[in-house]
Amino acid sequence: MSSREPARLSSRTAFIVVAAVLGLSLWGSGSPAMVYPIYVDEWGATPALTTALFATYPLALVLALTVGGTLSDALGRRSVLLGGMSVVALGTLVFLIAGELPWLFVGRAAQGIGVGIGLSAAAAALTDFNVSARPARASAVNTAATSIGATVAIMAGGALVQFSAAPARAPFALLLVVVIVTLVLLWFLPERETVRAPWRPTRPHVPVAGRRSFVIGTGTVLSAFVMGGVFLALGAQIAKELVGSQNAFVTSLALASWPLAGVPAAFVANRIRVRTASLIGGAAAAVGSVLLLPAAAHHSFPIFLLASVVSGFGYGLMFSAGFSLVSAGFSLVSAAAPEKQRAGALSTMYLTVYIAQAVGAVAIGVVATSAGLATALTFGMPVIALLCVLAAVCALPKSKEPS
Repeated sequence: MSSREPARLSSRTAFIVVAAVLGLSLWGSGSPAMVYPIYVDEWGATPALTTALFATYPLALVLALTVGGTLSDALGRRSVLLGGMSVVALGTLVFLIAGELPWLFVGRAAQGIGVGIGLSAAAAALTDFNVSARPARASAVNTAATSIGATVAIMAGGALVQFSAAPARAPFALLLVVVIVTLVLLWFLPERETVRAPWRPTRPHVPVAGRRSFVIGTGTVLSAFVMGGVFLALGAQIAKELVGSQNAFVTSLALASWPLAGVPAAFVANRIRVRTASLIGGAAAAVGSVLLLPAAAHHSFPIFLLASVVSGFGYGLMFSAGFSLVSAGFSLVSAAAPEKQRAGALSTMYLTVYIAQAVGAVAIGVVATSAGLATALTFGMPVIALLCVLAAVCALPKSKEPS
């Protein structure tokens, strides 16, 4: 009795499935975004506690990247993606059945570990399965996929919080279904023949080739992630407490405009110079961050919406300028990574930016708990705006890009 090789997805379909995994990484990150106010109102959580819950995800993700960031170089993309998404499913299930706040941290950690296991593999596989004549397409899709994932998480969460009978659990039920469907598709993912490297825990390092570009690119992505952490961790609470929006679905539409604005920004960045994308993105991110202050001071929902759109567009440009290939295959980050070390180098970048995001969110949460959310924004948002401007300025001198 002969065994037959199971059918595998085409490279084009595999590219789409891997892009969906990247989208799920941000969906997982943003899945509790609209539920945080429920934890505050019904579970007695403080802003410090909700931001700590948010930060558990990137910190667990960093741990997984450190231990297993190069796993896909050793074991193959498909196996690592299947393992990572299985752990995400387990963490989401914990959110679905948790009855006490401590269990939410367990679920959040499991989600972060699962994404951390699969994130570098997904980013590398996106390049492996890119059949386009334009190599830059892979990172443009990377940015778009993560932005769409966050958008869906926030909008679906807002709708389910406002209209479902189980607002604290329904967003996680939906995510669990999508993760299970993705796992089924990943089972049929082809395993590309690549140079296998022995597995070892990832040590924080910067590739020797293109060291300056790698550092600047990572700093650009870091700035965007720190700003994004505020919107994902505290955006719903800002809208409810300071802006005055009491409808979770309406609030979600405004918050979802932040990652959604990153989608066109990703494709704009794919068609302009790195320095232009970085400069415009840094300026937009800075302006959008500072706009949260008048939105809170005047209880203005339109200004809150404007802040979300402008900063989201800036995020998309900054992420693309820092991570993506631009023009003839040039990239601030991935140009510094040899083929066989790509997953490990990307792990180093993600390790840095996620630690910064976690620290930034918790810092603002602690200030909000002790001095009030308005005070936390007054001091925190100008600092984040300055960080975005500095990242843009640092990308300007000696930027090596095609003429």
